[in-house]
Amino acid sequence: MTTPLFTAVLLAVLFHAGAAQQSGTSSPLSSLVNTEREFAATSMREGIRASFMKYFADDGISLSPKPHIYKESASKTPPPINPLARTLYWEPIVADVSSSGDLGYTMGPASLKDSAKQDAPVWYGFYFSIWKKQKDGSWKVAVDAGTTSTKVVEQYFGQQLSAPAREAPRPKGKAAGGKAAARELLGCEKAFSRSVAAGGVRTAYQAVLDPQARALREGLVPLSGKEAILAYLVKGTALRSLEPVYAGVSRAGDMGYTYGAYRGNKNAKGPSGYYARVWRRSSKGKWMIVVETASTVE
Repeated sequence: MTTPLFTAVLLAVLFHAGAAQQSGTSSPLSSLVNTEREFAATSMREGIRASFMKYFADDGISLSPKPHIYKESASKTPPPINPLARTLYWEPIVADVSSSGDLGYTMGPASLKDSAKQDAPVWYGFYFSIWKKQKDGSWKVAVDAGTTSTKVVEQYFGQQLSAPAREAPRPKGKAAGGKAAARELLGCEKAFSRSVAAGGVRTAYQAVLDPQARALREGLVPLSGKEAILAYLVKGTALRSLEPVYAGVSRAGDMGYTYGAYRGNKNAKGPSGYYARVWRRSSKGKWMIVVETASTVE
């Protein structure tokens, strides 16, 4: 039996696919957003595991409950007997891509319903996914993270997509992206961590937060804008003692991402949680944080 939610998702996917065919072209941003919507529709139609196996890169990382290669971990457990007993639905409401069209991210509301358990409450949260263009031209998830929230998440479904307007950064030569740029970005992470320890949270973030930055934290709706994030970080969850694991940069060198562990207390024996960030170069060529998500150890 088809549910109203599934019907709405399927119609949305068909509409966007049809629009792309009629135009004869698809920009990297619309291509990414359509792929995300197809991903969500596949989850509703075939189940969570099947959709994740299809849309994650072979080396795609899930940060829940700690960083692991999703396909590798999932292949070690048998598929669910009833793949649709648990239904996960999400929508992108924020998205952006690099100027070279090979790296991007999406973010939005999500809900999970477990119909196998009577009276089980609906889980609400926000997801954040970093995507890479593959050699065959398809988009695949490189890093996936998320945070829990409350029923207020429902009001975010159906929102118009937001794509931040950007000024092009100053050219940095032929080798704009690549390993050298990734090492540079990883260096920015380490410098940022030292800045937090030396000068405090607000001072450190003040220097690297993009004016249109967004942040996700457990139990909250997305924090939007530099000032809103700074106001929260003074009294909320700030990431200290960063332990970056990886940094990647687009071919154009204008967008990059990092992820790793953090400690809320530098004296803690183990990680307090895990974080992921997307960085963009400003028009002056400086790396700035545009999205940051952090979840606590479960």
